[in-house]
Amino acid sequence: MVKKSKKSSRVFTKQQQLRAHKLHQRIVGVSVVIAALILALILVLTIPAKIHDDARLRRINDIYASVKVSDQYTLQYANVFGAKRLYGYDKGRSFSSEKNYVRGANVDVTAKDLDTSIKAAGFTFVDEPYAGSTEIQYHYKSAAGEYIRLTVTSKLRNDAFQNSYLMTGKFSDNDFKIDPNAGPSSVSLKVNLDDNNE
Repeated sequence: MVKKSKKSSRVFTKQQQLRAHKLHQRIVGVSVVIAALILALILVLTIPAKIHDDARLRRINDIYASVKVSDQYTLQYANVFGAKRLYGYDKGRSFSSEKNYVRGANVDVTAKDLDTSIKAAGFTFVDEPYAGSTEIQYHYKSAAGEYIRLTVTSKLRNDAFQNSYLMTGKFSDNDFKIDPNAGPSSVSLKVNLDDNNE
């Protein structure tokens, strides 16, 4: 004869149910506290950085606005950012925000016009690192240690060199004969709040 096995049925007492309910409440409470702590930690780590980057971005945009670029200049490219972006291979150097323009004027005329605007914005001329070069580059500094790099080149000459190289893989003698002062002008305005080290 085969014995029938009794299924064990367990009946929880009210006291056991109350203990289980309290344990569940504690687990939920601890989980909520841990989740809140993690969220607070994330906010503490990200919000100050965002506030800092936003303040830097506002300052960079203020600098660009203070340099009165007339409607004779056509914006070609802009890469303006607030975060401090360091070079991967040299943590002592940081990338600059940049705006590039073209203007229907010779290089010397454009460089003089922007030199006046940058100085009027409160920046002081620091140096011309490549004096006598086919491109004009001037560096400026504010009293707060902010930097502007102005580079002006001949768009006509730049395009001729680029076109020759793209078409033939080399530069032609005629490219070198183009006057480096010939308009239109290509302009690069770089702003760096950290250093003049790009």
